Amino acid sequence: MKLFRLASSSTAGLISIVLLYILLIVLILVFSNQILTDVAFGGPFTHFYIIPIAIVLPLFLLVSIIINLIKLLKQRRAQNPGARIKIRLLMFFAFITLLSSIPQGILSINFIDNTMKSWFSSRFGSALEVGLSIALSYYNDRLDNLMTITESPVMDILARDIPGKPERFWENIRTINPSIKFCQIFSEDGNTLYFAGDSLGRLDTLPETYLSEGKVAEIQPGMMPKESKKEVTVLRTIFSHLSGTGSYTIIAGTVLQAGFDKGAQELTTAIELFKQLERFRSLFRGILILFYSFFSLPIIFLSLLISFLLSEEIIRPIVHLEEATKRIAEGDFSIRIFSRSRDEMSILISSFNKMVSELDRSRKKIAQTEKVTAWQEIAQRLAHEIKNPLTPIKLSAQRILHRFNEEPASVHEILAPSLNSIIEEVDNINTLLQEFRNFARMPVPNREQVLLKPIMEAAASLYAASYPQVRIQLDDVDGDISLSLDRNLIKQVFTNMFQNSLEAIEGAGAIIVRTDIVTKGKVKYCRIQIKDTGAGISPGDQEKIFNPYFTTKTKGTGLGLAIVERILFDHNGQIWFESVKGAGTVFFIDLPKEENYG
Repeated sequence: MKLFRLASSSTAGLISIVLLYILLIVLILVFSNQILTDVAFGGPFTHFYIIPIAIVLPLFLLVSIIINLIKLLKQRRAQNPGARIKIRLLMFFAFITLLSSIPQGILSINFIDNTMKSWFSSRFGSALEVGLSIALSYYNDRLDNLMTITESPVMDILARDIPGKPERFWENIRTINPSIKFCQIFSEDGNTLYFAGDSLGRLDTLPETYLSEGKVAEIQPGMMPKESKKEVTVLRTIFSHLSGTGSYTIIAGTVLQAGFDKGAQELTTAIELFKQLERFRSLFRGILILFYSFFSLPIIFLSLLISFLLSEEIIRPIVHLEEATKRIAEGDFSIRIFSRSRDEMSILISSFNKMVSELDRSRKKIAQTEKVTAWQEIAQRLAHEIKNPLTPIKLSAQRILHRFNEEPASVHEILAPSLNSIIEEVDNINTLLQEFRNFARMPVPNREQVLLKPIMEAAASLYAASYPQVRIQLDDVDGDISLSLDRNLIKQVFTNMFQNSLEAIEGAGAIIVRTDIVTKGKVKYCRIQIKDTGAGISPGDQEKIFNPYFTTKTKGTGLGLAIVERILFDHNGQIWFESVKGAGTVFFIDLPKEENYG
């Protein structure tokens, strides 16, 4: 028993597609997280290794699709089973893929456009500018307040309290300008005499820039460099006061709210980034669209490859059913289909296998019945054909015996004719039995590659002298046709065919033979036509002419066409005819032109 095994899935192809899909996701993540970030922030592009991967992957998928398409077209051209339905399935899957991807692409591009418009809206830029302006105004306001203290003539009056009551000086400053958060007073040698207010503004020592040889140098009133510590920004102003008890250095300042300096810096960076992105707005949009296209195409290609895989899985059982059906039509009832799946197709395959088994049993039963019937018919026909010559043999023997009993002296007068009649009828019986034996024990064809026309010419030459009024025309026979045949058996075929045609022609006539090359399915055949101008075959006899021992001739055995049919059957050939009573008969013979008989 021969089995067609159906695989449950193409594991290798499925694993490959899954791995490619994972690789594609990794590339998308790397591209979106690194490359787009570099472009957005103006950083140098350092991920050059991604470019060849991103180019090779779509090309690899495209080449795979092209290879599969070429294979499919070759299968279609060769008329392989399932090729047409596979093409239709692929077109359906491709249509579904495009149907889903085109709206997605339009939506994505539209989303990118709307997003870019939203990102680069003028109100966002204005909001950033206003935010930065407010921060700068706040900062400048604090600087102006501090500079007002430094330049105010009131400070000299208030500073008179420093030698005796520095806390009063601090209270007066706070009263005049509540934005002052701390005050620190240094002596001539740079030591702290008094500090009040927020401890974040306290200096451990006076900066070296304001000292000279261990003493406080001449102080120019003004702002000191700002200081950032513990997420706050400290602004200070410095000025000096000269009194009768000595020279004093006064530092007053304020502490900006926590995160102000960092926030202002981030706001400045955001404005610069916004301006940079706005300058490269079209480039950035193009990169986003290119990014989408670059990775949407591989997804579409993967979908098409999956379509190839799915269509192969879908049509594989159908293809095996088709191949099995053809094998059964050719007479191979041992074929079976094996499936591991448990779906509806498995039920169909199981039913098909049961049907083939039933057909095989029925065929064998019918063949056995036909064989018994055929042998019964042959036995009856053979008995009838043998009985016919036995009657004259019996009559001749009885005649001799009667003469011998009645007139012994004159028995010699009938002896010779009677014995000759007996011998002739025995020869007829012997000929009949010899032809029956030949028919029953046809030799196995010994094939060789031979030219067909010389065999026809040799068979036709046997009748040239016996039937001078009938011409066997071989002009339309291709002399280059070479077939794998048994030379002697095929010569016997043409001998019998020519003899039947000659006997069907009364008087002058012609037998026209021609050859053509025809194709049936995937096999090329040499078609031989043998047309005669005889009387034709009556409709009532047309169904019987290939039956053994059927003949319309007075001296025929009825085995000629049966032997022809048997020889052609052994050569995987076929014979049939068309006949019109009174207009002649055309016999058609098909012999395989290309077949491996090894």
